[in-house]
Amino acid sequence: MVVSLCGVVKNMRGYVRRCMDRRFGQATRKAFEEKTGLAPTDYWDESYPGGAALDTDQTGIEYAASHGATMFGYQAHGDHCGGQPDVSDADIQARLDVQIAQLSKKYPGRHFRIFATEAGVEIKEV
Repeated sequence: MVVSLCGVVKNMRGYVRRCMDRRFGQATRKAFEEKTGLAPTDYWDESYPGGAALDTDQTGIEYAASHGATMFGYQAHGDHCGGQPDVSDADIQARLDVQIAQLSKKYPGRHFRIFATEAGVEIKEV
């Protein structure tokens, strides 16, 4: 990452929104980096309870897109999400797909669906 003297971040090309569950954070970031070729300092990493499957504040993605992000990752997870209690893994995935469909229309670039479970992380470009 390169930071100018005035604090403007350069070379930030990606953005990932994920659930804040600590079980899946590191594996999600690693999968995103491997799939996109981005270094850990080349993208913004934002987390919310419930991850990208929920319609949340758009400030982070708006900021990233307006500052050059062109690769977007959207993560949610199964195996009990505290941000989506009593929601099945299948329903979380369906919610994630709806959000990805909406966000990929709004932000030009490459988009990645990420679903994590205790068995591993699945990532695919959509």
